[in-house]
Amino acid sequence: MKNEEVQKQLYQIEIYKQQINRLQEELGKIEILKLEILKSIESMEGLKQSKEILIPLGGGVFTRVKVQDCENVIVNVGADVFVEKSIEETIREFKESSKELSNAENKIKEQISKTLAAIEKLQKELESKIALMEKGQVPESN
Repeated sequence: MKNEEVQKQLYQIEIYKQQINRLQEELGKIEILKLEILKSIESMEGLKQSKEILIPLGGGVFTRVKVQDCENVIVNVGADVFVEKSIEETIREFKESSKELSNAENKIKEQISKTLAAIEKLQKELESKIALMEKGQVPESN
């Protein structure tokens, strides 16, 4: 095996590692989104028990507010468009979004596992070929 082939395989391993890093970043973003959704669901469900909520004013300062409409919320549906929806409908949609994020999370984890397996396979091939080269034998090219 030529030095160029070793370099090519090492380069491929590095590309795989970069892919894993990007996938792990995506997992982090998904986790943050899921936590936000779950926190929103919890807050909306809390409106059913109490009409008084705390509103953050910034800098760790809150004020108590009595909610006039405990049945509906205003939801950002994208592109700064806001729609009034019932709390129940919004909770259902948020739970569905959470499921979709969990599915995406599982697919990313699966992709990470496959990429790690490919790295491991390449590393083992390289190790055995390098060991043969050190013994003075020429390994077969793939």
